Amino acid sequence: MLPPSKGLTTAEAEELLAKYGRNELPEKKTPSWLIFVRNLWGPMPFALWVAIIIEFALENWPDGAILLVIQLANATIGWYETIKAGDAVAALKNSLKPVATVHRDGAWQQLDAALLVPGDLVKLASGSAVPADCSINEGVIDVDEAALTGESLPVTMGTDHMPKMGSNVVRGEVDGTVQYTGQNTFFGKTAVLLQSVESDLGNIHVILSRVMVVLTSFLIYFVPYLLYLPTC
Repeated sequence: MLPPSKGLTTAEAEELLAKYGRNELPEKKTPSWLIFVRNLWGPMPFALWVAIIIEFALENWPDGAILLVIQLANATIGWYETIKAGDAVAALKNSLKPVATVHRDGAWQQLDAALLVPGDLVKLASGSAVPADCSINEGVIDVDEAALTGESLPVTMGTDHMPKMGSNVVRGEVDGTVQYTGQNTFFGKTAVLLQSVESDLGNIHVILSRVMVVLTSFLIYFVPYLLYLPTC
């Protein structure tokens, strides 16, 4: 852990910024076209694809075309809702970008929290967000960690504690030393873990996929017989 800071110079901060990167959470962006393709694949879309193939194989062109339109319409609606939700979240994140009070070049100044680096001296005051994982140089503050831990009551923190990014100071004012930024913070590590498992299938998804495999196997077995049934 870094010792209590007395502040950095701009040159020192730029060097550390190049080493540790910006104080931002890792963000994984999915291409728009991939979102659309994903809406065409899954247990329910797969069932529709099977039905579409069967209808075309039986030369039921109108029914097959209707099912195909439904499939594409569902994928388009899902794509639109996902893009719309992503834009709303991005707009909210941009509107909530925190500004930190930092001691640089011998003076206190307001700075974009994304430019903080380990070793920066910051002011943690009532009503402000904790811009990074910081140690407290001296004194005590009350910190609301509900967003991180779900704890409804503020926690009193002193020099033995480390207020974390994502929490808010509700009472008191102290100087703090930035210890971790970006994906090295507690919040950042949690985000990385969530992104690492986001592609895993849930239990219900796995069960539905297995059911679809069984049904598809039966269809593949019986469709040839259906195709050659004598018509009355």
